[in-house]
Amino acid sequence: MMTISGQCQNGSTVHSNSTEIPHSSTKVCSLEPISGVTKKLLPLAAFFMAFTTVMTVLIIYMENTAMRHYQFRVNMSQDYELLGVSQDNPQLVTYIREVHLAPAIEPHHKPLESENSVSKDTAYVLKLLKNKRDGTFVESGAYSDGKTSKTEWLEEKLNWRGLLIQPDPKHYFSLRRHNRVRSQAVHACLSPMPYPKEVTLHQESDGVKINSVHANSIEDPDWFNTRVKCFPLYSLLLAMNVTNIDYFSLETGGTELQVLETIPFQRVKIEIIGVHLVASDSEKDTIKKFLATKKYSFMESFNSSYIFMMNHIKI
Repeated sequence: MMTISGQCQNGSTVHSNSTEIPHSSTKVCSLEPISGVTKKLLPLAAFFMAFTTVMTVLIIYMENTAMRHYQFRVNMSQDYELLGVSQDNPQLVTYIREVHLAPAIEPHHKPLESENSVSKDTAYVLKLLKNKRDGTFVESGAYSDGKTSKTEWLEEKLNWRGLLIQPDPKHYFSLRRHNRVRSQAVHACLSPMPYPKEVTLHQESDGVKINSVHANSIEDPDWFNTRVKCFPLYSLLLAMNVTNIDYFSLETGGTELQVLETIPFQRVKIEIIGVHLVASDSEKDTIKKFLATKKYSFMESFNSSYIFMMNHIKI
């Protein structure tokens, strides 16, 4: 509909050729369309309507995106504990064996060179075991942060075999490039509970931390922390079909006591346990007292490595 307006005048006659024609007293209006202002206002109104619509949609989208991102951060920062799965659950054991255990060798890359020497604590373990050949080991934390493995010499020189546990992906692939042909490896951590978990792996200045101050916090500035499975040691042993271990080297970055507490010592036999401890004297005493209740004696320490041996072993 076109908006119209006009100018109206009161009059009673209309002049035509100097002849006066009587006319009733009415308003004479000249009507003409007003389109100039409207043409200017309509695009402006349409712009503001479109701008308002776009901004509303953008705000809703950003709020939804922020909520999804927040939820993602929450999910990625929480530990998931599979409380209903026992460490000897047959399905769990099969899952570990079929999915997570792998040969400790990377066939597609040139093997890394490492020092072919035995460490002091490993040499001491060999002394306790009378230089045993064809032994079995489990090593947690092998090749972490550029360090060598405490069991590499045993495998190469004395034909030992075993399991290498490494949660950090970078160190795990480095582990597999050391040509450990007689061993298996698992990209996982040792669970501090008697059931499997999934946790966030945090990179910190002093190495990898499983249970750190950021373990259940969304304030961690590193957005790309690694999610990793944690399995009880007993579950891993069952997956390997092994329950007798000659040497267990344990390094988990602060959860060593909790890991030891998950072990059903009445079901497995571990001759010697080497625990990597960077802790207070009270924490070290706590581990010593705990292992004493499991019939282990403290034998010797080498820097941060503490060696425990079953009481029945005769030196």
